[in-house]
Amino acid sequence: MFSFFRIIRLLLFTLFPKYHPQKSSSQTGLYRTQIRAIIFTSLVIIFLIASAIILLIFVSQLRKGSFKPPPVLSAEDESLQDVKKISPTLQQPQSAITSSPLPPDFMLIKRKWHYLEGVFLESNAEPRQGMAESVVEFRFANYFQDEMVLQRGEPGSEIWGFGEVGQNVVVTFAGQTLAASVNDSGVWGVRLPSMEAGGPYEISASSSMKNLTVDIKIESVLFGDVWLCSGQSNMEFSVEWMFNGSQEVRGASSYPTIRFIEIMQSRSHVPLKEPLIRQEWSSPDSDKLKEFSGICWAFGRRLQERLHIPIGLIGAYYGNSPIKAWSSSEVMDDCRDHTGNTDWNYGLGGAKGDRTVLWNAMIAALLPLEIKGVLWYQGESDANVNFVGFLCMFPAMIKSWRTHFRRPNLPFGFVQLACRDDEPGIATPEIRWHQTADLGVVPNELLPNTFMAVALDLSDPGAPLGQHHPRHKEEIAERLFFGALNVAYNIATPFQGPSPASVRSSNGRATITFINGPIILRSNLSSAFDVCCRGGATAGTNFRWEDCPEWKPVTIISTTDVDLTLDTSVCRQFTLQFIRYAWQTTPCPYLQCALYGADTALPAGPFVAPVTN
Repeated sequence: MFSFFRIIRLLLFTLFPKYHPQKSSSQTGLYRTQIRAIIFTSLVIIFLIASAIILLIFVSQLRKGSFKPPPVLSAEDESLQDVKKISPTLQQPQSAITSSPLPPDFMLIKRKWHYLEGVFLESNAEPRQGMAESVVEFRFANYFQDEMVLQRGEPGSEIWGFGEVGQNVVVTFAGQTLAASVNDSGVWGVRLPSMEAGGPYEISASSSMKNLTVDIKIESVLFGDVWLCSGQSNMEFSVEWMFNGSQEVRGASSYPTIRFIEIMQSRSHVPLKEPLIRQEWSSPDSDKLKEFSGICWAFGRRLQERLHIPIGLIGAYYGNSPIKAWSSSEVMDDCRDHTGNTDWNYGLGGAKGDRTVLWNAMIAALLPLEIKGVLWYQGESDANVNFVGFLCMFPAMIKSWRTHFRRPNLPFGFVQLACRDDEPGIATPEIRWHQTADLGVVPNELLPNTFMAVALDLSDPGAPLGQHHPRHKEEIAERLFFGALNVAYNIATPFQGPSPASVRSSNGRATITFINGPIILRSNLSSAFDVCCRGGATAGTNFRWEDCPEWKPVTIISTTDVDLTLDTSVCRQFTLQFIRYAWQTTPCPYLQCALYGADTALPAGPFVAPVTN
């Protein structure tokens, strides 16, 4: 080992050999060789030390989460830069598309909500089909693609597309030939014969105009049941975000006859002839499925496992959206006098004038389709503003969708709102009640052929996006699945939790008799039941539960298979008027509300019931 002074001495005599006491060239050469070795070794040591320091800094920052890799442009971002990549039929100027505002509170996870990059389509964005001054491409509407699923059974699925006005079209399918012509709007269409579940099939179309024959086709088409999944962010909530999502993604390839498509989050003031497409029809794989709706997929998977037929899933959702944005103009007109506390100009993200815009851009273009049913998860936005108007608009919207889809009894399943963090002015319990048309259970006379997944017991206080975005989508999908089996497929399966049939009061006690039992008391929460007491001349005369000035908590005394008895002595000399259950934004911890079906494990929904004294 050379000492420090020895190294300096070698360096000086190597640089200035004439001052060395021994001036032989051999000694000088030796010194130079030694100093070069020392310098090289020193540089290697310095490089290794610097590399170790940099590595330690990188690991430290990575553990703290402050290291952020450069953003990678996703397919969604690329598609927004060039709308023609999403839908070649939209030949609108770039100025016709504007992006939505990006609320910062939703940027908490590695992938953004799809709706944050939704687009607005001005009236001049509608594709100009059949205009005399241009040659229009002969094609299928963009919804019709390889690997799609069409609805089985009567009356047969309709296929449509675009071309020059007057152009004759011949469609060939399953050995049959169907003729059509392009109408004055530039649209052609044929109805296919009724088909049983199965496939794959090929659908081809040809047309001749000006001595030019054009042939087009779509391949690997299956026939099965098609479900439209719509609503706001909880329906958009993707497979990869939900509990058990990684397992769903890993097993996706085991379901090749489930196909899905996602409509681009978009808005328009006029009904469009075809939607923007975000995700084309696809068989499930790990890359494509992970961004699709978790509830929609988990529901469709259960259907396929039970029915053993192809299942088509259409995702058409838009986060932070009020019900009026999904409603047709006639719904808005019918409910204009029922808005109650509504600021009629509220809209998407606080925007003004957004009525019907999602109906126009994302639903109207799908209306010629035949579908089996609808799944719906929406209402959080209306709990902020429109909880009174929702009572009119929700049944009216369902009726309108059924009318436009030509199915008066179209099965319509929805999710009763889940828990959320307590916030002043949020009317989540009222919206839950209005979702049932103030009757507490569906189907009922105001909401026929509907089914509902109660979700108030699926508390998720650790949810990254807030408790109103619970990750318990498997449970919700299963409860919707039970309802669909009954309402859409006539397969008898318990799908409703307990609900009150009558309430009797006597001597400081009230007994509630339930249907859909037997019942089981899973917890005795002190906040589960409230009572409204009323005295004086107004007791029992046209007194509404909404007008009750005070609700008092009461405790459970006893239960049987069908009855539950409450201690209502808090009313004292006053008359017991109403009893309500689970009337909080978050009424209980996960799966620990008070009342469940003993045989079904399905929770009772919230209710308010008049009392017979």
